[in-house]
Parts: sequence; structure tokens; C-alpha cells
Amino acid sequence: MKGKQVVAGLVLILFAVALFMDKLGVFPELPIIKIGMSAILVYVIACSLRKLQFVGITFPLGLIACLFSTELGIDKVSPAIIILVSVLVGIGLTLIFGHHPAVKVIGGKESHNWNKHCGGNSTVEYSEAEGTFCVDNNLGERTEYVTVKNLRRGDIDNALGSLTVYLNGSTLDPAGAFISIDNGLGSLKVFIPKEFRVKMNIDNGLGAINTHGEYSHDEASPLLSLDIDNGLGQTDIYFE
Repeated sequence: MKGKQVVAGLVLILFAVALFMDKLGVFPELPIIKIGMSAILVYVIACSLRKLQFVGITFPLGLIACLFSTELGIDKVSPAIIILVSVLVGIGLTLIFGHHPAVKVIGGKESHNWNKHCGGNSTVEYSEAEGTFCVDNNLGERTEYVTVKNLRRGDIDNALGSLTVYLNGSTLDPAGAFISIDNGLGSLKVFIPKEFRVKMNIDNGLGAINTHGEYSHDEASPLLSLDIDNGLGQTDIYFE
């Protein structure tokens, strides 16, 4: 069992124990439900820190601030204002510290060292010559049609929004390709041509990952490797 799944399981157990203790009236002076909910939010923050998803960090912090508004002395501030401020701060940090893929030359060949964010809030980048693409969505709903010939490397990152990505029309590099798929708290749908031979490496937290349809098993075809990292959201992969 992966470390991320162990932590997710421990967080759920902690929350369940908190609910049980609250119903029993144990430690009535402690806000046990708030503590349990905060534990889940801290887990989300930890996952977002690892991926440098700023909205995924500031939004849960805003929720925690709402839960403990009295203790923090901000009970006179509307929860809606607190949430709005947390989201705006997250977007601002993303715009300031958003990274672009770095290109290094090793042995006369270009090696692409991609970060999880391809350049800010709700962006898309293509490099037809290099066979790469990057789609990044933080908030809102969007659909992106990606067409890259001889695809080598791709990055799909969705934080809190709803993102749909179509890879129809793309072809794989003869040496194969790798796509990193990262979904935090949102809804992500990725449509992949069923003619592609695919291998999936899945890391799921508290959310859901679903696959639909069948992909090719032709060993003579280039291999598309999918690295799927799903937090609390839902990721659907369609082969059609």
C-alpha cells in the first residue's frame, strides 16, 4: 500500500473516531468535529504542498479559518469573504510563482524537466516541434482539444475546477510518450484514442478514478504511460 493511501486511511479513521467521541459527549469542551474536519483539510494541504498547488493550499486554510473563526477572533468576518480571500490569494500566488517547463540539453538531446504547473492559472502550452503539451486549470470549467504530432510528454493539472481534455488527433512518438495527470479537488475527464497502447500508474487519495472503454494491447505500437495522481476529486479516463 502506498504511503499516500496509508495517510488517507489514517485521516478517515481519525475523523470517524472524532465523530464517535462527539456523539458520546467525550471532552465536551473541545470542538471535536471541527478538529476532525481540520484533519482532513490538513491532509489536502499536505498533498497540495507536495504538488505546489497554491489554491489547494489556501482554500483549505480558508475553510479552517471559518471553522475556528471565533477562536481566531475573526467571527465578525463573513465566511464568504474569508473563502473569497483565500481563493484570490491562491490564484495570486499561482500567477506569481507559476513555473514553465525547463529544457536541459543532455548528450546533444533535449531533456524536458516539467513541473506540475505549466505557467499560471488556467493555461495551456504546446510545443509541436518538441512533441509536448501542458494544460493547467485551477478554477472554473473548461474543455481543451489537444492535437500534438509525435507526442512525447504531456502534463494535465486540475486543481478545483472541472476540466475535460481531448487527445483525439494526437499521435505518439515511435519511442513512446508519458503524460502526467494530476487532479486535486475537481472533476477531470481525459479522452484518449483507443488505438493507443497504454500503461497506467495510479495513485488515488480519497477521491475516485474510473476508466471507460478499452485501449490497444498491440505490442508493436508505441507505449503511452499515464501517471495518474488523484486527491479528493474524480478522474475519468475514456478510451474511444
